[in-house]
Amino acid sequence: MWKRTIVASLLAFQFTLFSVYADEPSQNQQAENQEYIDFQMLAINDFHGNLDTKSTLEGKEVGGAAYLATHLNDHQKDMESQAQKEGRKSYTLRLHAGDAVGASPSLSSLLQDEPTMKAINKMGFKLGVLGNHEFDEGIPEFKRLISASSIHPNVEKFTYGMNYEYHGIDKDFKYLAANVVDKASGQPIFDPYTVKDIGGVKVGFIGIVTTETKTSVIPTSTEPFHFLDEAATINEYAKELTGQGVKAIVVVAHEGAATSNGDTTGVMANVAKKIDDEVDIIFAAHSHEYANGVVDGKVIIQDYNYGQAFGDVRTELDPETKDFVTNSIKAEVVLNTRNVHPDTEVQAIVDEAKNITEKAALVSIGQTASSEPIGQRKPEDGENALGNLITDGQRTMVQGADFAITNSGGIREALIPKTNDKGEHIITWGAAYAVQPFNNYIQLIELTGQQIKDGLNQQWQNPEHIMFLQISGFKYTYVDGSKVPNCKNKYCVQNVFLEDGKTKMDMNKTYKVAMNEFLTSGGDGFSAFAKNKLVRNEGTDTELFISYIEKLASEGKKVGAKVEGRYKNGEDRTKPTTTATLVGTTGNNGWYTSNVTVKLNASDDESGVNKTQYRVNKGEWKDYTDPITLSTEGNNTFEYQSEDKFGNVEDTQTMDISIDKTAPVLKVTIDKPLLSHPNHKLVNIKVTLDSSDSISRIDSILLEPITVNEANATSDDIQGANYGTMCTEFSLRSERNGFGNGRIYTITYLAKDKAGNTVKSTETVTVPKGNQRKN
Repeated sequence: MWKRTIVASLLAFQFTLFSVYADEPSQNQQAENQEYIDFQMLAINDFHGNLDTKSTLEGKEVGGAAYLATHLNDHQKDMESQAQKEGRKSYTLRLHAGDAVGASPSLSSLLQDEPTMKAINKMGFKLGVLGNHEFDEGIPEFKRLISASSIHPNVEKFTYGMNYEYHGIDKDFKYLAANVVDKASGQPIFDPYTVKDIGGVKVGFIGIVTTETKTSVIPTSTEPFHFLDEAATINEYAKELTGQGVKAIVVVAHEGAATSNGDTTGVMANVAKKIDDEVDIIFAAHSHEYANGVVDGKVIIQDYNYGQAFGDVRTELDPETKDFVTNSIKAEVVLNTRNVHPDTEVQAIVDEAKNITEKAALVSIGQTASSEPIGQRKPEDGENALGNLITDGQRTMVQGADFAITNSGGIREALIPKTNDKGEHIITWGAAYAVQPFNNYIQLIELTGQQIKDGLNQQWQNPEHIMFLQISGFKYTYVDGSKVPNCKNKYCVQNVFLEDGKTKMDMNKTYKVAMNEFLTSGGDGFSAFAKNKLVRNEGTDTELFISYIEKLASEGKKVGAKVEGRYKNGEDRTKPTTTATLVGTTGNNGWYTSNVTVKLNASDDESGVNKTQYRVNKGEWKDYTDPITLSTEGNNTFEYQSEDKFGNVEDTQTMDISIDKTAPVLKVTIDKPLLSHPNHKLVNIKVTLDSSDSISRIDSILLEPITVNEANATSDDIQGANYGTMCTEFSLRSERNGFGNGRIYTITYLAKDKAGNTVKSTETVTVPKGNQRKN
């Protein structure tokens, strides 16, 4: 087994062991320690059901429950052997610091993490704390899991007809959660602490859950509970324990810490500075990091994650003081290498789970509309329909994600449906699993818009092997690198847009991105993504993909995907197009008889519209922002054009907009306005018309029907008047009936200009009452 060691007081590195001492015991102390009790704590954290996951850590192949069991047994035997040689008693306690289950690979999650609980039992763990993922399916389901009070439908479905047994967690196993209290009762939902009798010395263990649980798990799972401050809770129960005579106190916390260059930081490092000095040891978790250091006199240790490593904390208890022996605590983080013989009993549990999940691979989880595979294109071709489906699923299933990004190399197969005897095109669990078989964990991280853009640019850093990413929630264009300042690649990103393809992504804004741990750690050369801030860890890409397909099925939707143009070459060679809409009162012959409002609408399906400009009557070009109102009468020349974001300029578009809002001028003059002798004869009348229109010009002047004020007038009294024409000569009878003021003929002409504006002008011819001179 491979180890390495650090002694904290010396900060010296060796290649054989990785340890931290509060202080190195002196030889005199060692001589006096014959009556002390040797106490060992073997710990893991954030196992997440990784029963048989193989990975590489610090250059070593690690992982797997069966290998972990062997290492734990070997370390316990080593402890017992050393104690026996010195004639001393030794005791070992195995514990985990939360997230033993939840967000697990299918080998465990398909059976509701029951195989993991079986393995924890078989490996001899007796103490644990709840992590945030123990809340994933709600506390009722977690309690079912640890008690085996009922059979979960999923387990029943996948194990039907098989000789499968599950009895829950061992009865002497204790789960703790001091700072999670029920809102209704105000009581902790699990025991806040437990006391173990170690060779006659009482050792207290306080369990703490990260307060991030209330925001990292779906609200329905956490709404019934309060998550209390970690430090205040520890102090409360440390005081209670000391009141019971317990002086040796250990905190098992599902909260993060990390050690780098001898400096231990993180939430639990901050908590260590606030809590009672009666606490000597803190087991940390949640952040999936390495931690092994001393903060404020308290040893803090975290053992990576997924069963890649475990912690071995050895100390001595003094039967007289009932406390840890000063300077006796030694902590080491040991890699769970796969160079040992796997434990046969734990391996049997793993093999049983494998046999069941192989059967489950045939279970239908959804349907497609056709028998055609989804995602046949090779990843290096660029956007992949299956990549769109996968990232859409990640963005949907990861609460709070603005975007999702995955690497094309993680897509191993097309999603291939099978046609059943009903003619339905079904997706099996196995087909979905084959698409993303790596079980990479998805993380919700924070990146700025600029960091996202920097990561996208790294797709082309190797011209021999372009590493196209698959994305959801945003779009972008890329162009030849020579057209982008400071671009060193063949291509570089030109513009990044939000999902609408129009709104630019804010380079200074922080976004939440769902991304697999391979990319978040800088895999495939995407170092820009490694500069992220972790929000929380989620399930595996495999399980999220399967869950998304199941979600679509539950909503009655069939699975489908296509290439949508989420990113494309921005070498835009197409000019934008602009349409103009005119709003005004239309007259005749293309004229408007009111002010005209011009509305412009530009479009560009590639790089997008950069700006639209216009000018009137050869004036200065102006940027179009709002509709323009034209009020100048006469013929107006209106020109407009748009430019796209790639610099393509539309050919200038020209419109003639003619406006005439003014009616024409008309004067009517009659040569005989007064017929003074009523001799009953027709009198010839001549009319002179004087008209003008300076804008659209006169179109017509028409005589309207002549009217007479006397009721006894006949049609014969008006002769030669051609109504509806420009008639200027006609005859009127010099006649009256002898009553009133005489007869009055009213003559009206209607003038109309070419725009349709009109004006009327009226004159009269009178046959007055009484004797007048002859005409």
